[in-house]
Amino acid sequence: MDYEIDIEDWRWRLIALELGSAIGRRILALLTEQPLSAAEISRELNAPLTTTLYHLSRMEFLGLIESEVKFSSRKSKWTKYYRASYSKIIFKIGGG
Repeated sequence: MDYEIDIEDWRWRLIALELGSAIGRRILALLTEQPLSAAEISRELNAPLTTTLYHLSRMEFLGLIESEVKFSSRKSKWTKYYRASYSKIIFKIGGG
């Protein structure tokens, strides 16, 4: 499924910022492969958890990723897992 956004839409600037960021691109690439928690993403990218959470919250707000909270009986805790919402992002310039 594709994510289409017109450049007249205010969100395109934030999406472009995420795609322009090395960590944003790396997070999206990871999440197209499998759902991961913020801690797993942070470890995989060797990035601070706060930085990872910042990008995840912005991408979730924009609809680029989705999240689901799951309970782990092994760890006896709830964990939020993220996954990519779309496999393609398309910027539309002009009508049609």
